[in-house]
This record gives sequence, C-alpha cells and structure tokens, in this order.
Amino acid sequence: MGNKDARRKARALFLFLLAGGAATLVAAALWNAVQTREATAVAPTGVEGTRTGDTAPDFRLVDVTGRGVTRATLLAGGKPGLLFFTATWCLPCVEGLRELHRFQQEVGSERFRVLIVFVDPRETDEDLRAFRDRYGFPASWFYAADRDRMVLRYRVRFLDTKFLLDPQGVIRWTDVYPATDQTWRRALAVVGVGR
Repeated sequence: MGNKDARRKARALFLFLLAGGAATLVAAALWNAVQTREATAVAPTGVEGTRTGDTAPDFRLVDVTGRGVTRATLLAGGKPGLLFFTATWCLPCVEGLRELHRFQQEVGSERFRVLIVFVDPRETDEDLRAFRDRYGFPASWFYAADRDRMVLRYRVRFLDTKFLLDPQGVIRWTDVYPATDQTWRRALAVVGVGR
C-alpha cells in the first residue's frame, strides 16, 4: 500500500511539473508575441543578401512618374531608404503607410526616402497613381511595380514586408508585421532618424 501511495504521489508531482512547464512555455510565447520588437544595429557582413547586416541587392525600377529607381537613387544624398512591398488592396499595408507618412511629416521628409514596391502583376501604373492619390501619400515617395523580380531577390513571402537600408545600402532592419507609429520610430532610430 505504501509503495502505491509513493508512486501515485510521484506521478502527481510529475504531472504537476509537466503542466507547470507547459504553462510557462505558453506564457513565455504569448509574452514574446505581444512585446514590441526592438530594432538593433548590426555590423555589416559585406555579403549581398536579405538579412540584417547584409548589403541589399540592387534593383532597377521605373516609378509611376517615369523616374528610374535603383538602390543608389533611393539612397542618394546619403539618406537612408525604406523598401515597402505591398499591393493596392492590402489594407494593413495602407495603415502602416499612413503611420509612416505621419512620422515622416513629424521628422521631416528630407530625412529618409521611401520606395513602395507593388507586387501584384495585375496592377498598372494608373492603379499605383490612384493608390497614392486616394490615400494622400507623398509624391516624393517612389511608387513602382515590381518589374525587376525584386520579390525573388529580396525573398519576399508576405505583403507588408519592409527593409530599411542605411546610406551605404546595408540592411539595418526588416519586418513583415503590420506597422504602427512605434514600429517606425524604433526602426528608423537605428539609422539616426527621429532621435
């Protein structure tokens, strides 16, 4: 009888510890999911790629006004550049861009440049102009359809994918989640904007 009691208590203790461990893991995962993601500076790797610290792949696009856009033009004047991959019908992307526009108005439009890359091959330049005008986004931003396979080069798998490049073309921050004001503040602080 005493041996059965000891086994029952040991089993109860084991199940209690197992349940406690599982609850701790779930709580940690939930906590991690709701915490804001910090943008951190990373040393350049010297490698062309799509990870933070890599040199961003070059590209050649033409925006809706006929301006040629390359990595060098985006970063002209020693300014950081933001690549934002979207489609005209992506509503969370629109909200993130509204927050970006408000933030840029606050810190000054000359502090960084923006290239919005539209990935839906059915969208025309007229659709992109209508998108810009409908939401009142700045004419100073570049709006271009992805006719240079940037989606492949940048390994974009989700709408709302963003890459922040420093003036040397090194990726300093990347994100795929819907952006808020705090997202932009933390990300652009990495390249000295908004401090």
